[in-house]
Amino acid sequence: MTNIHKTKLWKHLAALIYDIFPILGIFLVTSLLFVFLRAGKEVAPQTLWFQFILFFEVYFYFTYSWKKGGQTIGMKAWKISINHYDSLTWTQVTLRFFTGLVSLALLGAGLWSRYFNHNQLTWMDLACGQSVVDLSASDDNASTS
Repeated sequence: MTNIHKTKLWKHLAALIYDIFPILGIFLVTSLLFVFLRAGKEVAPQTLWFQFILFFEVYFYFTYSWKKGGQTIGMKAWKISINHYDSLTWTQVTLRFFTGLVSLALLGAGLWSRYFNHNQLTWMDLACGQSVVDLSASDDNASTS
């Protein structure tokens, strides 16, 4: 794990907030699809099977994005990426996802923990073995050379 071009905490948070919007879009399309399939009848609130479908969509959004391109839409917008994403396995991105959920449940403790790690790694970085790097920092260095 390298220490080059570490991202700032605010970029992590901004990307996460940005990622809420495509996820909401996915939820809306899924809900619309089920309303059509059920001939206009809505799915009752707190229906376990529907909540599982929505959870799986969030899981797939993040893990597929990380595995195939190293970035979610939010990460692309803020020019951050998982370093060496092409070597990540499905197990590693799954660990990253579930570690991120725990971190989120603990008010971002996994992100804040980077200030107490000598390599500035978050819990998610440690879980998957790859850190998140700032791509705009490497763009700035390339333009100055």
